[in-house]
Amino acid sequence: MVKSMTQLKRISALTIAAFLIIALGSSFAEPPKNPRFTALEKHALSAKSADEKDFATLAAFLVSKAKGDKEKAWCIYRWVTDRLAYNVEAFLAKDPGDNTVETVLKTRLCVCEGYSRMFLKLCEEAGIEAVKVTGVARSGSKDAKGKPAFESHAWNAVKLDGKWELIDSTFGSGSVDKKAFVKNFEPMFFGVPPEQMRFTHFPEDAKWQLLEKTITREDFDKQPLVQASLFKLGLSPASILKTTKSSSFGGFPEVFDVAKTEIKVVEVPLNAKLETGQIYRITIESPELSKVLILSNDKPQMNLQKQGISFTGQVRALSGTMLIAVQKPNQGNEFSFLLRYQVE
Repeated sequence: MVKSMTQLKRISALTIAAFLIIALGSSFAEPPKNPRFTALEKHALSAKSADEKDFATLAAFLVSKAKGDKEKAWCIYRWVTDRLAYNVEAFLAKDPGDNTVETVLKTRLCVCEGYSRMFLKLCEEAGIEAVKVTGVARSGSKDAKGKPAFESHAWNAVKLDGKWELIDSTFGSGSVDKKAFVKNFEPMFFGVPPEQMRFTHFPEDAKWQLLEKTITREDFDKQPLVQASLFKLGLSPASILKTTKSSSFGGFPEVFDVAKTEIKVVEVPLNAKLETGQIYRITIESPELSKVLILSNDKPQMNLQKQGISFTGQVRALSGTMLIAVQKPNQGNEFSFLLRYQVE
C-alpha cells in the first residue's frame, strides 16, 4: 500500500489556517458518472451477512442488478473497497499475514494482496475475466538518499467489453493516517487509463502496462511523482508527460484536493517554479464555484473573471509564493487552496 501526504488548506480573509491529511497518492481516471453506477453502488453496499456467507452467494448478489461486465465489475469493486480494511499493523511489521480469500472473507482485514485476490475471486465467480497483477507502486515518501520510495504492490486487470482495464481496490478503499486505516472511497481507481498508471504502478510482467510502447523499470524510476489530484483536475497524461520532458521542468505545483467539487483546469502553468514578472494565463472551469482568487505571498492579488462556468485571467507572477484558491457560493470569506507555486 502506498502512502503520501496531501495538504488541504483554507483561507479566511488574510488569515491562513492549515490542517493535514495523510492520503494515498497516485494518478487515476475519472469515476463513472452514469447514474446507473450510483444505483449499483447502493445495491452493492446493501449486502447483508446472509448475502456474504460464501463467494458464490456474494458474487451472485452483487451482480444481480448489473447489465454487462463493466457494471458487474463496478459492483464487485464497490463491495471490496467498502467491506475490506487495510491491515496497517501487518504492513508496518512487513509481515502481510494471511491474505487468502477464505481468511479475508472472515476477517475483512488484509493488505493489497488480499484486496486483489478478493476482487479476482469475485470476478471469477461472476464469470468476468480478470487477473491479479504484481509489481511495485511509487509512494509520496522518499528513501534515505532522498529518492522516491517504492513498495511491493498488487492490483488487478479485468476484461470489460473486450478491453483490458486496470483497477486498484486497495487505493480505492481509503487511506492511512498515523498508523491507522481511514476508510475513504475513491471511485477513480476503477478503470485507470494505462497512460496514467505508468506514473505510479510498474508490473513485473510488462504486458500489464497495457501501453502501446512499454517503459523500462529505469524509465519508471526516473519519472517524477505525479499527484492524483493533477489528473482529477482534468489534466491529460500527454500534457503531464510533455511537461516532465521539458528542460526547464522543476517539478509540479503542489496540488490540494477540494473535496466533492467538480473542477477542471483548462490552462495553468504546470511547472512548480515560475519566473518573476512573467505573465501566465489561467483558465479554470467549474459549475460549482463562485470565485477563483490569486494570492501572492498569502495576500489577495486578483480575482479571475467569471464567464458562465469559466474563470479566466492573466496573472503577473510576483516573487515569493503564488496560490490559486477557489470558493463555493455562500462561504463568506473562506476559500480552499487549489495550486501552489514558487516564484523566483
